[in-house]
Amino acid sequence: MLFDSLDKIKRNAIFSAILLASLGAVILICPAAYIPTMIMGFGYSLVILALVLMLDFFTSKKSLMDYLKFVGALIVCVVGICVLLFQERNILRVMAWLFGAMLVLDGFRTMLHSFRFARKAHRKAWWVLTILSVFLMIAGVMLFVNPWFGEPEALKKVIGAVILFAAIVSVLRLIWTWPIRKQKGGKENG
Repeated sequence: MLFDSLDKIKRNAIFSAILLASLGAVILICPAAYIPTMIMGFGYSLVILALVLMLDFFTSKKSLMDYLKFVGALIVCVVGICVLLFQERNILRVMAWLFGAMLVLDGFRTMLHSFRFARKAHRKAWWVLTILSVFLMIAGVMLFVNPWFGEPEALKKVIGAVILFAAIVSVLRLIWTWPIRKQKGGKENG
């Protein structure tokens, strides 16, 4: 049971690290002239993600979690459609709020993993993962109440940098929650 949970965490951490690193790099590299195109791509991505999640619901077992995911998919679809319909400046604010919420939730999840897996496995310096999760939550809150709303280019750079930081924390979460196998002599093989 524990190793199944760790395998799921491993897959999620690898996928989220790759996704966040590529998304952060694209946001940072994108010139200011292409911000509207980037926003349109973000809107289409949200709509496609929502459609995939909705189709996944129809093939699921229809448990409570599946219904919650379906409601989340409907919300993501509405946000994606709003991104496609509204102005650039307002959408960058919404993107900052969405990524801020994502970072706060990811920081909370990272903190839970640090206490649930890394500390119980007696990993050295497991508390560093806890500190990084707090920084991740602070970065998410910073995106909620940021002073960069007036300048779309500065807001874009801040969003990109914070997402790259989240990718680094995701990789570190993977390292610290990776199970330690014991050798026959009882020593840790790390």
